Amino acid sequence: MNKLNKTIPEGTRDLIFAEAELYDSISSTFAKIYSASGFKKIDTPAVENYDLIESVNRSISQESLYKLNDNTGHLLVIRPDNTTPIARVVATKLRSAELPLKIYYNQSIYRINGDYSGKRNEILQSGIELVGATGLKADLLCIVTALDALRSQKLKCKLEIGHVGYFNALLNELKIDEDEAETVRSFVEAKNFVSLNMLDKNLQIEKIRRLPLLFGGEEVFDEAYQLAENNAKAIEALEYVKKLYRMLVFAGYGDYIMVDMGIVHKFDYYTGTVFRGYVENAGEPVLKGGRYDRLLSAFDYDVPATGFAINVCAVADALISKSRLPATCHSDFIIYYDDATFDAVIKLKNEYQKDGNICELSAFDTLEETNKYAKIMNISKVIDLTRSSEETK
Repeated sequence: MNKLNKTIPEGTRDLIFAEAELYDSISSTFAKIYSASGFKKIDTPAVENYDLIESVNRSISQESLYKLNDNTGHLLVIRPDNTTPIARVVATKLRSAELPLKIYYNQSIYRINGDYSGKRNEILQSGIELVGATGLKADLLCIVTALDALRSQKLKCKLEIGHVGYFNALLNELKIDEDEAETVRSFVEAKNFVSLNMLDKNLQIEKIRRLPLLFGGEEVFDEAYQLAENNAKAIEALEYVKKLYRMLVFAGYGDYIMVDMGIVHKFDYYTGTVFRGYVENAGEPVLKGGRYDRLLSAFDYDVPATGFAINVCAVADALISKSRLPATCHSDFIIYYDDATFDAVIKLKNEYQKDGNICELSAFDTLEETNKYAKIMNISKVIDLTRSSEETK
């Protein structure tokens, strides 16, 4: 067998034993939090029609898509995001359902990040979509659910909130074309002060250059109002964020919430409140979300929506760096048997497991091999059914 056949694709990982259990534990904890707030699970296919992604979510580049063909030659993609497929389900199979719809998911996305980028091409995501609800209460529900999920992992965490309407209102004051606007947006999103300062002075983006600095607590709002001046739409967005922030602080989330008026997410379908979450020992946001009121209109179903996605892989890495892998569970019993006692061993195994014990059946031909294995694996007791006796190592 050549070396290529022994490797896995760039950007993917094998999860073995405790690490796989950690992923399951994180996802299960998040699912319980979502379910407790009335969200119900959806699973979508791992493949979607290429036309769906290309026409609805153009913020995902074609180069990052895993493409394949079905048996008719129709072009498909491996699921590159979760929101678009769920929007498809809502607009088709759930179109007549009572609104708002409260949906959650735990499933992977796949994107090509390029060789040697160090980024994962397969990412397990956990998140929610709240479809058919708009306004302050809907945004609060989404943000509180995000905070509860992050806090559940017992890691230091922060959630930053902002509003794309603030940035868009300031940007609309400028006389710049679409390409220039995207360049400015990308620098603001990355808080790239150097590149912002190097942009052509004729663009007159003095206000925009200050946006990456507008993050923190209550003190942020004073400067943000100064930048907004007489811009009614910018002030409206700022007032909305201020009310969100104060309500969250009053409800006891003050230690976990920050304001960041420089959040301008890459996805072009965001229309209002946006937020992103961080945990200690993670070098990038582990949670991204916000309001996307126009996305479902692409499916001829014009209803508002908001949601978020958590990068479970990044959360797991942060926990592993804190030595927070699940403890290895040792079996309580192993049963050695022969052909004549197979029916008895099954009954005994079921009894032990019913009481919550971990009970193995021996895969060895001799009691000696079974005892040796039990010692290596730190199994508490060996039960020898061939003698109808219980032996303690």
